[in-house]
Amino acid sequence: MKLEYKARSFSCFAGIGTHKKGVNGMIDFRAVTKEYPGGTVALRDVTLHIAPREFVFVVGASGAGKSTFLKLLLHEELPTSGSIRVGRFELGSLTQRQIPYYRRQLGVVFQDFRLITTMDVYDNVAFAMQVVGAKDKRIQERVAYLLQLVGLAHKARSRPNELSGGEQQRVAIARALANNPDLVIADEPTGNIDPRMSQELLDLFMRLNESGTTVVMVTHAHDLVRHYNKRIVILQDGEVVADGGLKAQHAPAPPVPAAQGWRRPAGMTGAGSGWRR
Repeated sequence: MKLEYKARSFSCFAGIGTHKKGVNGMIDFRAVTKEYPGGTVALRDVTLHIAPREFVFVVGASGAGKSTFLKLLLHEELPTSGSIRVGRFELGSLTQRQIPYYRRQLGVVFQDFRLITTMDVYDNVAFAMQVVGAKDKRIQERVAYLLQLVGLAHKARSRPNELSGGEQQRVAIARALANNPDLVIADEPTGNIDPRMSQELLDLFMRLNESGTTVVMVTHAHDLVRHYNKRIVILQDGEVVADGGLKAQHAPAPPVPAAQGWRRPAGMTGAGSGWRR
């Protein structure tokens, strides 16, 4: 069996998403340097603008500065010099009370999933909405929709340790999309899953971007990146050494046969269509 990809966009997300505030998908790094205690310079004079609705791959070898780039975006670290702006947030001037609020505006997908092991699949996704004060009815509608979207409605009451790596990553993606963010940041999302599922995940992120969501994906998976004509920022020794589009070296990869995959939720209509088996 294989998945038949019919969608052009995920604009239907907006209909049941929570309100977006503050982050409009724009990112500005201005002459950013990050030096750690001991003298290690992880990023050096990085200036980078990512516009709303862009899809950007950030690639580089181990030690190139990718992790520091993400930590700065998530406000886990502060730059030694320079400034970072994400939407209306100037990260260097956030108060302690504003930091959690800022982070809740982002959709973040981690390589190691970071699911709450004591919660089942449904509650892992629902929790992201509960912390921002979403109403119970909205949570029920949104979580049911997202679990159908990622093909895990039948695993709603399973715990993370009962899922495969690919299934756990799909839960992490559903959680990242729970509050309908303008900006999704993915940290090596294909790092712990097999090539077949990696292709499916990349396809989802591409279609999410088509709906208007800014996507920043940090990855070392060059074989996957080259299939897409998207902007690529290359980091090397803490510096941006290349920044621009890349014509696909091969034709876009066809949909990958899979026993499990993305499904269009039953009953969805309108301009944003979905997938079916």
